[in-house]
Amino acid sequence: MIGIDPTSKRYTTTSLPECRFYGREQEEAHILQLLINDDKNYDATLRIVPIVGMGGIGKTSLAKRLYNSAEVNRCFERRAWVCVSDVFDVFNITKDIFHSITEKSWKNEDLDRLQVNLRDNLSGKKFLVVLDDIWDNDYRRWTDLLRPFKAGARGSKIIITTRNHAVASMTRGSPYILKELSLDNCINLLAFHALEEENFESHHEFETIGRKIAERCKGLPLAVMMLGGALRNKKNLDEWADTLNNIIKDPLTAKNEVLPILKLSYIHLPSHLRKCFSYCAILPKDYEIERDELVLLWIAEGFLDGQKTKEEKLREGRNYFDELVTRSFLQQSSVDISKFSMHDLLNDLAKSIDGGICFSSGESQLVANEDDASFGRARYASFISSRFVTSKSLRAYHGMKVLRSLILVHVGSSRGLHKFSISSEVLQDLLTHFKYLRVFSYVIVTS
Repeated sequence: MIGIDPTSKRYTTTSLPECRFYGREQEEAHILQLLINDDKNYDATLRIVPIVGMGGIGKTSLAKRLYNSAEVNRCFERRAWVCVSDVFDVFNITKDIFHSITEKSWKNEDLDRLQVNLRDNLSGKKFLVVLDDIWDNDYRRWTDLLRPFKAGARGSKIIITTRNHAVASMTRGSPYILKELSLDNCINLLAFHALEEENFESHHEFETIGRKIAERCKGLPLAVMMLGGALRNKKNLDEWADTLNNIIKDPLTAKNEVLPILKLSYIHLPSHLRKCFSYCAILPKDYEIERDELVLLWIAEGFLDGQKTKEEKLREGRNYFDELVTRSFLQQSSVDISKFSMHDLLNDLAKSIDGGICFSSGESQLVANEDDASFGRARYASFISSRFVTSKSLRAYHGMKVLRSLILVHVGSSRGLHKFSISSEVLQDLLTHFKYLRVFSYVIVTS
């Protein structure tokens, strides 16, 4: 289990732009137009532009790119950048904005006088303020913060970056949602950080393994940058191969700084959502699940209020699910809008948090791990099969004496060439061994 420091805080700087920017040209151009063009159909003097996405997706990098652009510099008379992070303190945020706008320090503890002074400095001026990494969706605090900004000139903008869709809704701005980078952009970004090259054209010997490493990042630019940095001093193929093997064996390697960033999201989850999220470690990577399917699993495990009726539990569970979606822990499928999945790195995060009580594998992995002593701790497990399920294939699971959930996932052809099959003897064997089982489910996934 990975320890989490609840006092950890992000810091960002805008003094220099990102050294290289890949794959966000379309998003950059679109948001830039929102910033520099005054929409005559937009009534309010001040416009909020929320940039929303999971941790490590590049929200801050994109905001910095925009903040430092020549067009923005020419368009706005005043600019300020504040990293809000986990504590939404109206006084301190206002003080930081005041300092950024005026280059003066504020010594007094009077919020009202501070906001009056900030208002006077912004009055009639067209300004841009970036509030980076907002977590808190308390509407009262948000409206308190906004009071000085209403004095600005028409066309003034506030950019916010957040992982939480509820924060974007609070601001009443239309959210701009960042998606994962394409594989080609990840490959080029890796080449830049590992080799200081635009791509792998002059280093063909690294291209194949570089592609495999980039694929493991699943479109998350922060992951690509961290791994690229780890490869900068590795000059031969064997060292790159070792890095790839380490990622495959242990995606939580200490050199990978991505998970500490993602763990901030976990820290900010309410306690009732933490166990629901960590339970998702049972899901195989890339597995897509419907909302009610997961909610029923939570209900069966007793994660919801046991005093409520079934209908009330279902409604409560759906609310929990929706909140995990708004916080970017789950993302809607691009193929089937009724289904949702978890990014691979968030899946790794869930597994790191659960302390080994969640287990997911296929047949080949089980053969290698049959004698793993950690099986005895497992409470939730899934097994991925592309053929018949036999007692032998599940033999390793017999060591999971306290297992409470077991999900069998059959991956087969859409043509029906490989049909799922589990005999009554195997079922009897499972039920005999797992005396504490609350959930038994099997799912057929066609490809």
